Amino acid sequence: MKSRMLIGIITTECHTEYQSEIMRGLISQAFKSSCDIAVICPLNNFLIETTHKFNEKSIFKLILSDVFSGFIYDRNSFYNAETQKYIDKLCTQSGKPIMLIDYNDHKRFETTMADDIDAIEMMTDHLIEVHGCRKIYCLTGTKGILCSDERLKGYLRSMKKHGLPIEKSYYEYGDFWYHSGAEFAQSIISGKLEKPDAIVCANDIMAASLAENLISGGIRVPEDIAVTGFDATIDSYHGNPSITSCKRQNFQMGAEAFRRLYRIITGRICSKVPDEPCEIRLGTSCGCMENPELKREIKRKLRTTERLQNKFFCSDMLVDITNTSDIASLIDRIDHYSYLIYRMNQMFICVTEKYEKVSETAGGIKLDFDISEPVDIVYDKSAVCRNAAHGKCSSSGEAVNFFRSSRKQPSAFYISPLHYNDNFFGFAAVSFGKFPVAYNHIYLQWISNVNMALEKVRMHSMMNVSLKKADSVTVCDELTGLMNKNSFKAAFLKKTADPPPGCRNIEYLHIELTDLKSFYCKNGHSKTAHALKAFADAVRRCASSDDICGTIAPGCYGIVSFSRNDSKNIFSTLKASLQNIPAFSGDDPITFTIGSASALISDNTDFWELVYQASINNIYSYSQKESNLNPQFEKLCELRNKMMKNPEHAWNISEIADTMFISKSYLQKIYKSYFNKSIIEELIQFRLKKAKELLAETDRTVTEIASDCGYSTYNYFVRQFRAAENVSPTEYREIHKSEAL
Repeated sequence: MKSRMLIGIITTECHTEYQSEIMRGLISQAFKSSCDIAVICPLNNFLIETTHKFNEKSIFKLILSDVFSGFIYDRNSFYNAETQKYIDKLCTQSGKPIMLIDYNDHKRFETTMADDIDAIEMMTDHLIEVHGCRKIYCLTGTKGILCSDERLKGYLRSMKKHGLPIEKSYYEYGDFWYHSGAEFAQSIISGKLEKPDAIVCANDIMAASLAENLISGGIRVPEDIAVTGFDATIDSYHGNPSITSCKRQNFQMGAEAFRRLYRIITGRICSKVPDEPCEIRLGTSCGCMENPELKREIKRKLRTTERLQNKFFCSDMLVDITNTSDIASLIDRIDHYSYLIYRMNQMFICVTEKYEKVSETAGGIKLDFDISEPVDIVYDKSAVCRNAAHGKCSSSGEAVNFFRSSRKQPSAFYISPLHYNDNFFGFAAVSFGKFPVAYNHIYLQWISNVNMALEKVRMHSMMNVSLKKADSVTVCDELTGLMNKNSFKAAFLKKTADPPPGCRNIEYLHIELTDLKSFYCKNGHSKTAHALKAFADAVRRCASSDDICGTIAPGCYGIVSFSRNDSKNIFSTLKASLQNIPAFSGDDPITFTIGSASALISDNTDFWELVYQASINNIYSYSQKESNLNPQFEKLCELRNKMMKNPEHAWNISEIADTMFISKSYLQKIYKSYFNKSIIEELIQFRLKKAKELLAETDRTVTEIASDCGYSTYNYFVRQFRAAENVSPTEYREIHKSEAL
């Protein structure tokens, strides 16, 4: 197969009507000339720069690739002067022929311009010859821009041709935007300008704004003043009134720019694609009747756009693709949403070697981009199937060449940067096959979603590296020798991510010295430090080899158990240990409490939530005074712990009282005095806590969960759950799932 030339297009905002028409002309002429096109197109025009937007400029380094034969450069599409200078420098450095499009004159590059004079002259002729207008004003574009002056020339030429008077107040410079039309309308409404028969505007945006403001001011359009625009945009024709306009010859300009560059490169003249006629698009703003066939075609396009928007925004693309932790999984998820790219024929995603190696470092390395940067083509999707990934390319230029090398027919690819803030990941390339079209605005959001997902994968990889490094370094509390709270949490996360076989539940015991402040005030720093170390040693001895033990705060310790429910033995052991610690003997014996909390092991088990729940769920409390005053206290703590662990049992207050050899009324009295809640209140709380865990972490039905939590009937469970949580069990499950996403 004969090698085809590759022409680069440097532009932006290809999704707009204006740019897409230029691209249609360029690509149509390239296909007719058997040349390939690679459009280097960032997603913004750099008018307002942020760190994220600024980094898109890195994509222009592809200009330095040897695979290109020349470039067509739409300099005016970049609003920032510094960006223009940056691209100018790269174009000069490339040494390739450069053709500026829609540009009048440049000291280094060739230029091609569209003819706006004839089109505006034709529009003014229509107002004079068809509608009999004599006093006609002109609102042109920004002063100092060639197209503004040319459109004004077309108006002036028509007026002179018909022998109509022209005064300086008849024409005014605007800025091609809405408020120019509004200000011009206000000048007429206020009487500053005499009311004309018609107004010729240099684009549709100003014309639509002008008509709207005239109507708001009590002037009828077109009965009192006829209005015309220029560019023939869809939005202006869909309004009321629909704007009479003329389609700018952007298609011809794009085709002509390519032909001229082709002749510079090859020395040959290529066959020309047919020109599209320059015609007036009739609307109601001048007094004409709309073209019904054109109106139907525009409505069809608008319906198609609305349907595509609804399809995109109703998809779960962003949530789905950002819920991945590695590049392979991400690409698989992205593949599910390629159908959202309208008319997509082929799609490539390339990531740099630096991005792929980010998992080897915990951060601190900026991901920049260079033309010699090796890239990996991780995604290759045609319109009908996903192809095997190509693999490594020695440079970005080689990847650009690969996009077109396997295609028998000429191709056009839009290359967009993949990046987030100041880190550059690679680029995506999309082709629409034989259609000489550009991407739509939905593609911009599609690429933005991919950028966010790539950043999330990068951060996840860096976090994994940090955790792996932290695994070998356990930071301990200086006083007690137990793991400090950060290391304790890290060990907890690691163990819950890879729990022992068959283990589904974890128990956290929160052990706290309750009179520590008073003890410190009476005994001083030295004795308190000695007591804390001795007590921490006792806590450590209570933990088995499979448990995790650490310190949460001074005097607060925790034990995480994956294989046992041994809180009673731990309490007894600690109580006995106090008697053998000299610091705790004497007139000021210290007291401690043990709280407990349990949870099902899952990816979202919250360590600090477990600590909080255990700190408020005291099941044992040791105090010499309390033990002497009420020998039943430890039995009550043991009862409460059993209820919390097994709330589904058929607990009977009379039977409990009998086992403790006390009356039912006395049992209820002392229980509430110690725990501030009755036995029934606590039991309901424990049952509902278990129900919420099962609703959030399992797929069991609500009926099954009601039975598992000790409720005899489904309806009673639902009523009690709703009374406590203000939502039904089913609603609670849905809310929890949505929050998890």
